[in-house]
Amino acid sequence: MRHVLIVDDEPSLLLSIESGFVDQQERFKVVTAAHGKEALKILERQTIDLVITDLHMPVMDGFELLATMSSRFPDIPNVVMSAFGTPKIENQLKSLGTYQFLDKPLDFDALEQCIISALDTLDEQKGSITGLSLSNFMQLIEAEQKTCTLHVYNKSAHKGILHFSEGKILDASTGTLTAEEAVIEMVTWDSVRISIHKLATDPKEVHITSELMLLLMEGARLKDETKASISSFEEIIKGFDELESETEQESETTNRGVFMAGLKELLKEMADEMDGVLSIQVTGMDGITIAVHNPTGADVDAFSAKFAMVMKLIDKSVEALNNLGDFEENLVQAQNAWILTRFIGKEYYVGIAVSRDGTLGNVRLVAGKYQERLRKAL
Repeated sequence: MRHVLIVDDEPSLLLSIESGFVDQQERFKVVTAAHGKEALKILERQTIDLVITDLHMPVMDGFELLATMSSRFPDIPNVVMSAFGTPKIENQLKSLGTYQFLDKPLDFDALEQCIISALDTLDEQKGSITGLSLSNFMQLIEAEQKTCTLHVYNKSAHKGILHFSEGKILDASTGTLTAEEAVIEMVTWDSVRISIHKLATDPKEVHITSELMLLLMEGARLKDETKASISSFEEIIKGFDELESETEQESETTNRGVFMAGLKELLKEMADEMDGVLSIQVTGMDGITIAVHNPTGADVDAFSAKFAMVMKLIDKSVEALNNLGDFEENLVQAQNAWILTRFIGKEYYVGIAVSRDGTLGNVRLVAGKYQERLRKAL
């Protein structure tokens, strides 16, 4: 007999669910709780195979319940149900890597199908499917516009801190890494434990300018690369023990942090030689920003995926016109700023936003002067 715990603060909904699934008792039994604390007491005293929880509840909400489960009951899979508000948010959440999301008001047929599918997966995998990951938890906070501080711990006892205000990530830190670098590092961690707290910083102190999704994508890419490297390494040399493997990963993380810090310093050096710089950054053609210097705190999100697409389009257009040579520079004139972009090789470009009061000729001169140094740094 499988047991499914459903957590929601609407008594009428819980009664309807219990009565509606009476004929399924040969397959699974429904257990209910009115909030997160009651759910944790049930999890402590009996075996639960699947948890389905609402997010917005009194006493202890669904966010805190999921965070606590990541530490105390990490092997119990979960499903989140919520009134997502807009189709965009609903589609974003349903595209995550978690087991499943259910929209409210609940469709009982969809709920039944979700439970049966989850239990079938449990049977196929002999009782082990994963719950909510850190990446998915962060996207859930963004989508639900929650304000909080997350403490994250991995299996090596490393700790990270993430600050969110109304779903916007403000800052992050772990070890010697901060801001974007810290977020990317934490996304690569396996088997994390999460605890959720009140926001422990000033919401006006924003140190992260990149979009959360781009940071999560970069962390996922590095995580995949690390796993592939470890797998190949183990096939060649089977005599290395686990400690040596972890040391190698930590060294790689440190080197990556040093590289990004050096690139940031180079961008700051460039900005110091320019007039009216609002922001300057290096972005890959995949839309992932790898280093940014943002002295004015300007919104530079448009420099990422959007300008990567623009650069690709212009490059192809220039290639199609004979005898013009290679594409070198793109200049966009906005009402309050100039936006200058230049290729650094074919994989990265530097983007510079300058106020209209700045000297454009000076900016172009400095950008050309530093182009080779940026190429070598990459």
